[in-house]
Amino acid sequence: MKYACFSLKINSEWYHVCIFYHTFKQTILKEKTFGVEKFSYDAFEERVHIRLLLDQDNHTTYRDTLLLYKEGIAYQIFRHNQTCEKVHFKDPWKPMEIPRDAKFQSQVIIGSLSAPAEGLLVNNWSGTMAEPHDDYLLTFTEFGCLPVHAWWYNIEDQTLLSFFDMVLGVEDPEVFNPPSFCDKAQPGNDAALTSFFDALI
Repeated sequence: MKYACFSLKINSEWYHVCIFYHTFKQTILKEKTFGVEKFSYDAFEERVHIRLLLDQDNHTTYRDTLLLYKEGIAYQIFRHNQTCEKVHFKDPWKPMEIPRDAKFQSQVIIGSLSAPAEGLLVNNWSGTMAEPHDDYLLTFTEFGCLPVHAWWYNIEDQTLLSFFDMVLGVEDPEVFNPPSFCDKAQPGNDAALTSFFDALI
């Protein structure tokens, strides 16, 4: 993960914002789906770029999606034939952080503290999203407050994310700009992409 975090103090309250690249595994248990993604995230400008290799029902596909929250636009990018689908995107911005109303559950060690470098100290949090009303369990590191696991679930399905390969820095800001062959794309088929989770799966 290429990662950079900043702390800002506004009206006596501290806010943490991040810009980072990362790769994570995703498993959707109900649909028997497994994916590996490269995920670029810009909290300042509210932009997300997701490149997904997805195995669903023994069929492998590749997806490339750019979400521009401030503009209310998303691009589904098809690099093999240099075409794009552009859609209106109204999903509220979801910062990658521990929600303010999350409840602290426990502090645990992933691995062991019996010897140096054998374990990772993490904190577990739980709560319910405002919209949609999914419950969640989050695991963040004690030092650096980096995401390790995230689990969203409801009565119908569940999504589990694991984060790995975190490295400080932003490699290429151009990853948040649509490629030039998307310039002539016109908005349409808005129902195809309505939330961040649609881009993930």
